Amino acid sequence: MKTSMGCKWIQWLQCLLLDQVAARAARASFEYRRRIAAFLTCLVSDMLRLRRDYVFSALERHLALSVAEAQVMTRKVYRSFFENALEMASLPFLTAEELQGKFVAVGMEHLREAHALGRGVIIVSGHYGLWEFMPPWLCLNGFRVTTVVRRQNNPEVDAWFERMRRRFGALTTDSGFGLREILRTLRNGDILALMSDQNAGDRGYFVDFLGEPASTVTGPAQIALKSRAPIVALAAHRRGAGPHLIEILPPIRPEEFTDDESGRLQLTQHLMRIIENWVRKRPDQWFWLHRRWKSRPPAKEGSTS
Repeated sequence: MKTSMGCKWIQWLQCLLLDQVAARAARASFEYRRRIAAFLTCLVSDMLRLRRDYVFSALERHLALSVAEAQVMTRKVYRSFFENALEMASLPFLTAEELQGKFVAVGMEHLREAHALGRGVIIVSGHYGLWEFMPPWLCLNGFRVTTVVRRQNNPEVDAWFERMRRRFGALTTDSGFGLREILRTLRNGDILALMSDQNAGDRGYFVDFLGEPASTVTGPAQIALKSRAPIVALAAHRRGAGPHLIEILPPIRPEEFTDDESGRLQLTQHLMRIIENWVRKRPDQWFWLHRRWKSRPPAKEGSTS
């Protein structure tokens, strides 16, 4: 019982710390957040070296960087991660006007075109740039959005993220969201937001990502082909002190792919090529700390280890 109460206190303190950091980030200037990000980079990357070797190796291998280039980019990755995290954490403390002022958008006509079809829209992005801002920003611009999320282990922190993500009217559901509910969301003409750039384990398709097979979630392709809802890929590129750029690409029509495993595989690969293009242009903006290539393709028959 004591241990349970102790764990609850630790969870509560973690949430309180997160809330205080977020509140300070919302009030802080761009230069102050940069200084904090630089300090955290020194602590986490240089001193504690948390996943530093992994990030360095992944950058060197997947972007064909020299040792010196990979070392420089590794520090940029950590610094950008903390700069992005501090800015995204400010979301619960922003007004609607402040959030609107943070971004300019290109390609809004693509989202309106897809939405006008009346079949709902699946938006696909990755853990790149200022990804947490996109659903609430879309809500402020007249769309109804439900985001599929992974729950946090700490229930207090999870509740904090829930409040943050539901800011300005966005809805969330966990990854156990049933297909029936998903299809109902799309039939209502709403937007379903999915992240498709993390390791999917043995449940995913192995498609090429940055030159190596990576297990990738099949949900976007399966849902699109089942519902006939168009897919729109978008990213929130961070640009210094702002305003930041939301890039919205032309809709991908599911009828251009066959409704079978081959079609799902082709569509999944197409989505990964889009995210890969963003990562190659701005590698520091992607979440390299995630073990994207952890799962390996099953061995082919007759192969030897």
